[in-house]
Amino acid sequence: MPTGGVRSAADGSPVATDWAARLRELHESGVSTGDGLEELGTAAWFLGRMDECERAWTAAYDIYVKSGQTDAAIRCAFWVGYMLEESGAAVKAHAWMSRVMDLCQRRSEEGEVGAAATAALCQAQAAWSAGRVAEAVEVGERARSLARDAGSSDIEVFATMGLARALVRAGSFERGFELMDALMLSIADGGVGERVAGPAYCAVIASCLERWDIGRASAWTRDLNDWCDAQRGLQIFRGECSVHRATVLGIGGEWTEAERVLADVASRERRPATLENALYELAELHRRAGRTHAADDGFRKAAALGREVQPGLGRLRRDAGRLATARAGVARALAAAPPPGRRADLLAAQVEFETEGGELEVAAAADEELRQLAETIGTTYLTALADRTSGTLLLAQGHPERAQPVLRRAWTGWRDLEDPYDGALTRILLARTARALGDEDAAQLEFDAARTTLAGLGALADLARLERLAASAPAAAAAAGLSRRELEVLRLIATGSSNRDIAGRLFLSERTVARHVSNILAKLGLASRSAATAYAFEHGLLEAA
Repeated sequence: MPTGGVRSAADGSPVATDWAARLRELHESGVSTGDGLEELGTAAWFLGRMDECERAWTAAYDIYVKSGQTDAAIRCAFWVGYMLEESGAAVKAHAWMSRVMDLCQRRSEEGEVGAAATAALCQAQAAWSAGRVAEAVEVGERARSLARDAGSSDIEVFATMGLARALVRAGSFERGFELMDALMLSIADGGVGERVAGPAYCAVIASCLERWDIGRASAWTRDLNDWCDAQRGLQIFRGECSVHRATVLGIGGEWTEAERVLADVASRERRPATLENALYELAELHRRAGRTHAADDGFRKAAALGREVQPGLGRLRRDAGRLATARAGVARALAAAPPPGRRADLLAAQVEFETEGGELEVAAAADEELRQLAETIGTTYLTALADRTSGTLLLAQGHPERAQPVLRRAWTGWRDLEDPYDGALTRILLARTARALGDEDAAQLEFDAARTTLAGLGALADLARLERLAASAPAAAAAAGLSRRELEVLRLIATGSSNRDIAGRLFLSERTVARHVSNILAKLGLASRSAATAYAFEHGLLEAA
């Protein structure tokens, strides 16, 4: 089998390998040696023919063991175990990895450093799978060092990949991503074997997206696509590669292409871990486009596979007027202690929902946690997300003058990331801020800019929300059934005034003010004065009548 680096053309791009043609050649030649069967298994693996791959590599392993080629047997057994683990056959994978450990123990006793490196790698992978991140870092460091000493390039790549992933999960972002960048450059330079390149790409990009490092994810996804395109007939990485690519496309506003890619994955993918993510991302695109039935169906299918479908499902429910359901769903998902990347998205949604529902203390706690998370991780995406949620909270708390610079900073982040959707959502908030400050001209300019972007994307659900918010304040009040006097009372509630204060301002009795407050809450379907305050800011009811 090929054990050297990925071949590169003169321009640095990968040289194409036709794995289907190579498999035919190997079948026609009637290979019977260990090396020949191992290469046949590799070709079958690239083509997604896992049963044939397992048969070929098992036969190669038997030949290596019988002929005393222990190092080759270790290598082959490791790949069988890896392939089975990735295919979801955990029991068989564990049995093969036990074989690897037994062979490694024997060779380590003979002083073979490469076998010790492989054993350490298997231990590090087991620690990672079991969630023992600190152990995965410690053993991964040892595996990487041993592999380097032994000159075992493939094992060093796997160890570096696992170590970097564990470092990022442990919070050592700078060193983790330094290792990932070096690994990606090594693949681009042809220093990584063909069989190792795909898993390395996928692991690195998954870590980037988990941390919302969109710049790195975009760069390495482009390289991964080039590498996949060079492997003619490739199937094994198409699912993961495509979901990563669709995520990056979606952030960049290329929703039509992202939807096409995800629909293709959803129609042919069989691995649950990949399929559930494709279904969720596809449902999110349906939700944004206003296709509520397709979105609901997609979220249900993803949930059936075990995927957490918040906050997407919550936003779908919120758009349908079921805010209480949305709030409960996000709170339940946060209680399950998701990883940092998903937690950030959930916290942002919680701020959205709780400010709409008037529970500003809950929203403030979520905002603070998201801010700390963004400062710890330090990516542009999370910083912009935290700024947007802070602006949302400040607006609901009645501080539009403080919200404005924070939201402007968030919009700058989205612009730098070339993320039009999140930028448009932020401009809606800027419009609400301008309106609360009494500048209706600026509000309409921001609404117009957001409207143009959302219409271009086909974000019908968000366009509907925008149009409700962009309506003039008197019209919004009338639509809610508020009288002019009730509107005056609502505006004073939003300033934090007590019933006594309001009575003094409007020359009314406290009993009359209490009746107005009760009527306002009933007409708006709200439960508290803080909820009424949030409603007033969201619907632009604070400027003079």
